[in-house]
Amino acid sequence: MNSFPEIINPVRILSASDKISQTPAFVYDETVIIDRLAALSEVRTNSGCKVLYSIKAAPLGGLLQTIIEYVDGFSASSLFECQIAKEIIGGIADNKGTIHITSPGLREEDVKSIANYADYISFNSMNQWQQYKNLVNGKLNCGLRLNPEKSFARDERYDPCRKYSKLGVPVSRVANENLQGIQGIHLHNNCESNDYTELKQTLEHICELLDPELENLQWINLGGGYFIDDAEQLHELEKIIKDLKDKYTLDVFIEPGKGIVGSAGFLVASVVDIFASDGKQIAVLDTTVNHLPEVFEYQYKPHILQEDPEGQYEYRLAGCSCLSGDLFGDYHFQQALEIGSRVTFKNVGAYMLVKASMFNGINLPTVNVLKSDETLLMEREYSYEDFRNKY
Repeated sequence: MNSFPEIINPVRILSASDKISQTPAFVYDETVIIDRLAALSEVRTNSGCKVLYSIKAAPLGGLLQTIIEYVDGFSASSLFECQIAKEIIGGIADNKGTIHITSPGLREEDVKSIANYADYISFNSMNQWQQYKNLVNGKLNCGLRLNPEKSFARDERYDPCRKYSKLGVPVSRVANENLQGIQGIHLHNNCESNDYTELKQTLEHICELLDPELENLQWINLGGGYFIDDAEQLHELEKIIKDLKDKYTLDVFIEPGKGIVGSAGFLVASVVDIFASDGKQIAVLDTTVNHLPEVFEYQYKPHILQEDPEGQYEYRLAGCSCLSGDLFGDYHFQQALEIGSRVTFKNVGAYMLVKASMFNGINLPTVNVLKSDETLLMEREYSYEDFRNKY
């Protein structure tokens, strides 16, 4: 499921990796993020939409400071994400940007606090809207999350429109609901796609069912789940948004996350042991799948910058935890690995860091940002105190 474009500069990343004194280390390449944001800025200019960054992909403060200069705000999924979004936006002289939130599990105390940080809220169900509308009326611009009932995700685990979905009000039922006070709708029904014709099909379905209701709304949030790696497809996105805005008087938001930071993230690890097991060379790294949890969750083999499919040296790369399944896969290299050799996983910028754990008491990687001028800045270093205080 790791289908990012090759927009990275391997020489630049490997050079930065050599500067890292201690591994494991996450590295975010600022130039890749800016490249993705520039593509989105063109979409925004050509279509008239507004771009939000989905904080859940990577909430690193240094990245958010860079990203906010190119977007119209942030989308959040929790109170804490709203708070960090407000810190970033509030720290700008002109208080640039708005904060949008949707979540399937809001509590009353959450909603009361969210009203102090967010600008838009999309309720996940009619029940939550009825329960909390009096708390937020006049404070937040209120919307409703829809389940478009159109599935495109290949893996049901990540399909927001799967059977018995918990995410959003089924669009087939919305026309029968009382939408008084609802000012917008939010939808998100895809995962790791670069085919915007799927979005077009979704909107055609929604417009067919909700045409009168859309006339009375102020905005629509088209969600995320799409990569930003194909110019032709981005032109298709522009056309979809322009057609929507021509038909209805709506503000249109999009909220990519992984599409912005996914291909910008790398994990640098070092080999700490090499031995033979049943005739296969095992290379143990100083990192673990618990630092790249989506590798285990999705059961995919992560890509490595140093990998060469034609290389004569083959190793099974293993993590350093006691979990027997802590394995990254079999890889070929042009040169034999040694104790201390560096291995750099690529396309791991989204969801890995936020899901990483200290299982077995293994420390988390440091977090670094590679700036446009080649400066490598350490944003975060973890310690025993982080482990002790977590539990």
